[in-house]
Amino acid sequence: MQTVCVSCIRGGHRFALRYRAFLASPGTLFTFLSLILLIAATIQTPDGLINAEHARTWLYLAAALAGSLYIWWEAIQGIRERDFTADIPVSFATIGALVIGQYAAAAVVAVLLLVGGMLEALVSARADNALESLAKLLPDRVTVRRAGEDRMVALSEVRSGDLVLIRSGERVPVDGTVERGSASVNQAAITGESLSVEKQEGDLVYAGTFNEMGALEVCATKVGTETALGQIRRMVEEAKAQKAPIERILNRYAKFYTPAALMLGALVWWWSGDLLRAITILIVFCPCVMVLATPTALVASIGNAALRGSLVKKGATVEAMAKVTAVVFDKTGTLTFGQIKLTTIQPLGAIAENDLLRLAAIAEKLSEHPLGRAVVQAALTRALSVPDPEQFTVLPGLGVRARIEGGGEVLIGRPWLFSEQGIPVDETVLTRVKSLASAGRTVILVAYHHQVEGLFVLEDTVRPQARSVITRLTKLGMRTVLVTGDNTETAQRIATELGISDVHAEVLPARKGEIVKQLQVQGHNVAFVGDGVNDGPALATANVGVAMGLGGTDVAIETAEIALLSDDLTKLPHLLSLSRQAMRAIMQNLMFSLSVLLIAVGLAIVGVLSPVTGALLHELSSIPVIANSARLIGIKERGE
Repeated sequence: MQTVCVSCIRGGHRFALRYRAFLASPGTLFTFLSLILLIAATIQTPDGLINAEHARTWLYLAAALAGSLYIWWEAIQGIRERDFTADIPVSFATIGALVIGQYAAAAVVAVLLLVGGMLEALVSARADNALESLAKLLPDRVTVRRAGEDRMVALSEVRSGDLVLIRSGERVPVDGTVERGSASVNQAAITGESLSVEKQEGDLVYAGTFNEMGALEVCATKVGTETALGQIRRMVEEAKAQKAPIERILNRYAKFYTPAALMLGALVWWWSGDLLRAITILIVFCPCVMVLATPTALVASIGNAALRGSLVKKGATVEAMAKVTAVVFDKTGTLTFGQIKLTTIQPLGAIAENDLLRLAAIAEKLSEHPLGRAVVQAALTRALSVPDPEQFTVLPGLGVRARIEGGGEVLIGRPWLFSEQGIPVDETVLTRVKSLASAGRTVILVAYHHQVEGLFVLEDTVRPQARSVITRLTKLGMRTVLVTGDNTETAQRIATELGISDVHAEVLPARKGEIVKQLQVQGHNVAFVGDGVNDGPALATANVGVAMGLGGTDVAIETAEIALLSDDLTKLPHLLSLSRQAMRAIMQNLMFSLSVLLIAVGLAIVGVLSPVTGALLHELSSIPVIANSARLIGIKERGE
């Protein structure tokens, strides 16, 4: 039992620390004060809730005033801003109850309304808590190397270009490039990746990530609000400030409820001569539950996406995403990695595969060409020794010639290079090269001692999760389209591999936007997924633009409504499914709240409900709505 109590105390302490702002807000404080006073009044005079005569005590009055004062203040603020909220009719109801001596009714109405508002604030605080906690991922002080000395300075003093030292167990304070060292870095807080990433010289690191093991010297490229972490916080704040179309419509209609409630209350009073019925009408007719229906679901879904490495910039995007029927993909950097890789080695002579790769890597070691770098990288990945060549010559547009250890000459390039150099190429080899190249691959031959010894196949490899993403989108009823500036053969090969039937190849950036428009004319709501500057027009034209976050360009990220921070395409089906579930939750909330409203008004008119029971029914009905919205935060990705 003692262990359980200690656990509860620790849990309560953690909750208080995480939700300090929520607990210290005026609404929460007034709610707790009026609730405590109401409990005390009920203990002192239990039958006061039933008998109005017995409820005329100073505790019931104090509970009613503590809750009502805050509601009145909120109502006055709403009138000043011409925002006719539910606080206005409730203010009339509590004032009327106090005037006729219904202290218990006024107290219960005030407390229940405040509790409903507090629950709404808690849902919002819970969704925002994970985002706000990102600010705590940065250290207060960091080690900077300046003029050959290591200095401990405040994070605010770090500037772009500074060399920052990051040891094991420390947070990365800036976005930057690794200048020296290697480390295992956990990027889950920013990208949502579950596994740590090995960082070496030349790699990018991001503020807020955690150095689990190793030491890094990082040249800061972005600091403060310019970092990926800073942009996430800024965009989330903008998202909270913007309302979805459905939310704006509901808010507009909600403004008519206040005068309608006052008119209906006056009519019931005139018809029945019973002021209590009129007060009850004012209580149950408030649109609190209906107004809660939309924003709670939108905030919860945006929070869910952020927790899983997807930044949704505004609530309207959730509504737009739910209506998407076609997804258009850019190829390079989106469905593929955007980097040439050596995928196949075919020995044609007596030299073994690894030995052939080593010879080619030595010859290409000093090359700046992407194909040469891909060959060298493949050799290093296999842990092969790659010394410098003794001689190296670039043959522009053709390939390279190099003399390596032992005096042997290596020639690497396209087939026509070998014809120029007088090296015979068997007809069967040429046929094989032509067959492989017809699918959009790049094929080069390797000769050693004037003898063709093998061929290498290089291509931009498809992201491993791309196939499953296309399959899941198809199951969701989506039309998938591939749009690329690459050649037709390459585009068709990628599309066939992934299961995409609609392909547009060799298109210019402006044409991408036109293809999106054509789909929209056909009746589709389009999501465009891209990562480059040339995707800007299409991202802006689409109903929803999705940028491949950290790997994408600033133009793509700023233009798009959604950023996939981990460059993980599997987030896309989750976002589509989450958006649909959010809109279903909103409609469920609205239907439920409207049904409760009609039933409560009918019961209040005939006198079945009193102010207390009316307030209880009204506020209790908000709990299912809030709970229905709050569950969206916990919806997981498939396979998570």
